[in-house]
Amino acid sequence: MTTILQIDKQGFTGQSLRTLSEARGLRGRGYRVILACQPGSVLEKDARASSLEVLPLDMKKFFPALTGLLGCIRREKADLINAHGYRDHLLSVVAGIMTGIKVVRTKHNHKSLKGGPFSRFIYGRLTDRIIAVSNYTKDTMIKSGMPEEHVAAIHTAIDLKLLSPQPKNHELLKSFNVPQDCPVIGTVARLSDRKGMHFLLDAVKILADEGRHFICFIVGGGGSSSQRKIEILQQKAETSGISQYLVFTGWREDAANILSLFDIFILPSLAEALGRSMVEAMALGKPVVASRVGGIPEAVDDGRTGLLVPPQDAPALARALASMLDNPEKTEAMGRASRKRAEELFDEEMMIDKICSIYGELLNPI
Repeated sequence: MTTILQIDKQGFTGQSLRTLSEARGLRGRGYRVILACQPGSVLEKDARASSLEVLPLDMKKFFPALTGLLGCIRREKADLINAHGYRDHLLSVVAGIMTGIKVVRTKHNHKSLKGGPFSRFIYGRLTDRIIAVSNYTKDTMIKSGMPEEHVAAIHTAIDLKLLSPQPKNHELLKSFNVPQDCPVIGTVARLSDRKGMHFLLDAVKILADEGRHFICFIVGGGGSSSQRKIEILQQKAETSGISQYLVFTGWREDAANILSLFDIFILPSLAEALGRSMVEAMALGKPVVASRVGGIPEAVDDGRTGLLVPPQDAPALARALASMLDNPEKTEAMGRASRKRAEELFDEEMMIDKICSIYGELLNPI
């Protein structure tokens, strides 16, 4: 049996959710999968809950982590290692030099390589293949000096059987003191600066000043500084006089349930490789208003499944939201088209098929 070692230092992000879904999907295709992750992380907890083999590895300590990784590769006779982040990638390529194991890097972010010749050497010579989560990320890698044949774009995808359009849960709405007939807009995101939450609040202010009736959910946290980031946004909302239009939930394990309450999903990012929460919203049949940046235009068919606006442009964001709020029948049609597009582009089975194909090329070259 072919043994795949997936390695990811992240605790709980869209990246780690993809890592987990890859590991489960590969196991379902007959691979033996071992997931190396930070001890005590949400990723470790979820991996164990999925009955995956787990290697707790403290990647904050490079050399002890390398020793543990090498021991696992040799002991378990691993055939390939797939790294998902910067630190785990460095560990993987050093392990590859020392053991000869094949190395794949999944590039989850939108950033170009910044390390000059060293980065190109790591990604180009010491890495057997790069998987980009969007065509935008693939193009970024090629512009950074990677040969086109060295990079494959495989969109982040989800289990469409688990996420499908459903009626709003009125009890859940009631728990947030939201009337059943109130239009609900919102986002699910890690509250980092690049997610553009301040511009979303500015757009909410514009809509509120126009006298519109709606509630905006902001679901998510900001890592170790999660509470502080929420407090900053809440302070801005209070200063702007729009607190009554906003619901801050913080991080939620049932984020998909909250998403199902939305009439419109918003992703006002300043930069984005793709956006997993947006893909989940599309699977749930939600129309999208999002920034025209990164890989987002690959997902959102402007005018058919949602509306794209310039980044950092609160008035444009407000106009797009107003257009959808004013035309509920058209917005519902966009939601149906959004689900269909998710089925075409973001089916997890297709993602796993493509990953298996790359693994096969590397492990069984013609």
